[in-house]
Amino acid sequence: MNGMVIIGAGECGTRAAFALREHGYTGPVTLIGAETGLPYERPPLSKPGEAGVRRKPICDAAALAGAGIDYRPGTVVQGIDPAARRVMLVGGSLGYDRLLLATGARPRRLSCPGADLAGLHRVRNKADCDALIASFTGSQRFAIVGGGYIGLEAAAV
Repeated sequence: MNGMVIIGAGECGTRAAFALREHGYTGPVTLIGAETGLPYERPPLSKPGEAGVRRKPICDAAALAGAGIDYRPGTVVQGIDPAARRVMLVGGSLGYDRLLLATGARPRRLSCPGADLAGLHRVRNKADCDALIASFTGSQRFAIVGGGYIGLEAAAV
């Protein structure tokens, strides 16, 4: 039994892994995340901290291990073979019985005049937010395109 593989260790993927356990699923659960470190909440990224932006973990390593979740940080998925029920990883592959894609979304690239200007930031992860916060140099004017949660949080900061 290959069990459940979840691609995406953000809020959705991590909570789904724990929900499987809470609802009695006893098979293998593998949680794959491209970023290193523990899964973290993205909305608090807009809040500057002492060393860049705050990274608020969803859980700690002990919680993942205690729930029997095989967490694989820093793992890049190159493709999926649905016929063979395999996830192709950099350096190997992984079989699955069930697969959940919880990769989230990426900011859309603008196609309007000025979209290629220096100083344009797209925000998806901690590194993006660190770069945005580092670019603040006093009294400047900013335009935020996107009224999603992270855009609104960034505007509040």
